Amino acid sequence: MLYFDINATAPLLPEAQKVWVESNASFWHNPSSPYRFAAQARRQLEHYRERLASILDCQSEGLIFTSGATEGNNAIFRTVAERSSPKARVLISPIEHPSVLEAASRYFADRIDFLPLTEHGSVATEDVPSILESNQYVLLSCMAANNETGFLQPWETLLDHARLAGCWFHCDASQWLGKLPASGLGQCDFLTGCGHKFGGPKGTGFLRIPDHFSDFHSLLGGAQEKGHRAGTENVPGIAAMIETLCYLEKQLPTLVPFQQTQRDKFEVALKMAIVGIEVLGERMPRLWNTSAMLMPKYDNTRWVLRLDKEGSMVSTGSACATGKQAASHVLASMKIAKAKASRSLRVSGGWFTKEEEWKELGSAFRKAWKALEADSKGTSEILSFDSL
Repeated sequence: MLYFDINATAPLLPEAQKVWVESNASFWHNPSSPYRFAAQARRQLEHYRERLASILDCQSEGLIFTSGATEGNNAIFRTVAERSSPKARVLISPIEHPSVLEAASRYFADRIDFLPLTEHGSVATEDVPSILESNQYVLLSCMAANNETGFLQPWETLLDHARLAGCWFHCDASQWLGKLPASGLGQCDFLTGCGHKFGGPKGTGFLRIPDHFSDFHSLLGGAQEKGHRAGTENVPGIAAMIETLCYLEKQLPTLVPFQQTQRDKFEVALKMAIVGIEVLGERMPRLWNTSAMLMPKYDNTRWVLRLDKEGSMVSTGSACATGKQAASHVLASMKIAKAKASRSLRVSGGWFTKEEEWKELGSAFRKAWKALEADSKGTSEILSFDSL
């Protein structure tokens, strides 16, 4: 089976597995225990905190290891709400992950405003300063790269605007990390990330908090993580996550141009083979591994099931809940009609996806299109990927 759903979760990279096995053999002890081997585990924990700080370009004191970005996003909005006045508001992009949107709704209720988007689906920054001046905002939140479309967001500009306005800035960098250089992200007041999005273990992540948030608590019940997050630290998982991120950071200059070229070739060939496909944001900055497409016919679930039969795993462009599929709030925010959005697909390759695999995926799309047309008793001229 071909796997093209990296933005949902990445398979554990060999580098992560190797480090996890080695660390689990040597540093499995509770870092909070009082004996020598626990002290060694504690030193390893701090070693990886320093390495993460170096990657992000920030101080290590504000870095907290968590179970993932969802935990961090929830903790941020809860803590900011607790520290703010009842009239304080938050300003967030409408294309955020549900763990941001739902946390904001839970802790700020009707005190949420949304950043404007350009016609291409990225945050429009021109009016942000005047928006920030218009209300008592305590937090501005915008992701670094969107999980559904791959569109890059102007987080650096928004960070500057937030600083000038005197409010905190939060960035969920889950999709950016491991795919683009992480240097500078540590300048955000709040930053969240998770290991499984870039080939680290599931259940690993981190959170950065501002220096003056000494009373910040993600979880209660213990003094771990300098009192910020209770629970025994997962040293082997943390080691595997950080080593994997370090490894990918070094590989990006070589990997990115190749994979982006293969992605672009796939899109060109697919548009020739299936007339009417719309590739979202094909001329705007986006993640090199991601193709968000609106298919000319047929519901996206039919496409996913048909492609699965052809040996390829891709995703819909919609946010999914257990046993239920909802319309994509991202595409709705981009003012894409519901009928068109129901035909959205997301292809997301990996760092080491082979050229042949991209071609095989193209062939799977061609076969799926032919089968869907036959099922609907329609006809369509299909071009072979091999002839393009």
